[in-house]
Amino acid sequence: MFYIFVILVFILVFILFMDFRPVRKLKFLEKNLIPNLKSKPPVLNYYNVIIHIHTQFSFDSLGKPSDIKKAMEVNSIDFVFITDHDNTDFKYFETENISAGIEVNTEEGRLLLLDNKLPVISHPNNFEFEHYRWKGDFKKDYLYELINVKDAIVWKKSLSILTVLKNLFLLPFTKNPYRKWNSLLPLEKWVKLYYQRAKGLKIIGGLDHHVKFVYQEHTNGVLIPSYISGFKWVLNKVYSKKALKGKEDILEELKKGNNFIFLNKFEALIWIEKDKNIYLNEDKIPKNSCINCDVLTKEVKSIKVLKRDNKPVLITDKNSFSYILNEEGAYHLEIYEYDFKIGNIFFGFRPVGITNIFEVVNG
Repeated sequence: MFYIFVILVFILVFILFMDFRPVRKLKFLEKNLIPNLKSKPPVLNYYNVIIHIHTQFSFDSLGKPSDIKKAMEVNSIDFVFITDHDNTDFKYFETENISAGIEVNTEEGRLLLLDNKLPVISHPNNFEFEHYRWKGDFKKDYLYELINVKDAIVWKKSLSILTVLKNLFLLPFTKNPYRKWNSLLPLEKWVKLYYQRAKGLKIIGGLDHHVKFVYQEHTNGVLIPSYISGFKWVLNKVYSKKALKGKEDILEELKKGNNFIFLNKFEALIWIEKDKNIYLNEDKIPKNSCINCDVLTKEVKSIKVLKRDNKPVLITDKNSFSYILNEEGAYHLEIYEYDFKIGNIFFGFRPVGITNIFEVVNG
């Protein structure tokens, strides 16, 4: 009986430790913060875009075109960019909102071609396999896949395995085998690598979704992992002042960096303005402009960290705020969720969003 008790206590401690990690100690930094929005959110056009999807035309995936369409309907996705391995056979199933591209190995490393034309450096944070390692130049006309789900899993394999075990223990209570997968994502380390290697490239988030198991007796069967679940994990929120008509327009905005990366269905409105002028990512943003943030997913406890040249200048838990950009530099906003805090120690601290880098200049 004693040994059973010890085992149960060990399992409980293991579950609690794994479920409420990572732990982060933070001090709020709120100089130049305006705790309420200076203005109302602008009227911009927003599009939900999923990137880096594998289907039955990849050797390691089983998903069908009909499964993609169903997942888009359920998750209100506007555009999906398919990137099957070494072929564009999905082109026979393309629609106005689903585009066939490709993922290929090159002498430089792993590359995505969105719509078979826009190059994306894929798996830049995956050093486990030689063919993933990027050996080429970080060319300015390439996009950079800052977030990739597979990279998060292989970054620390032992931690991933322990996370899976923890989720299996909790499965009877939560029914969610992917609970807190984003706790595996070392966003700060990946951003540091980006600044060291590829600063200036526009970033995107890649889902890298492979369906590994299918039970299908009708059009939409049981998929593991399913596109319906996966399309909630990594979303590119593309924004524009004008209405976008198709994939060509979406690709153009991605080239300009007019997108946020959100995880686990987190949503926020983020915009920059000065003297009633709204600035997008491709603009040179004048000093003393305001960055504004309005979190829509208010049921999530979140911390916003604004960085200049990758050093924090603002750390706040306010859901709606403005901040005066009174210094030149390269800025970006990171957003994290957490479960609870004790003093200035945050438990379950994990990323849910990041903006592209934007330049603030004197002028």
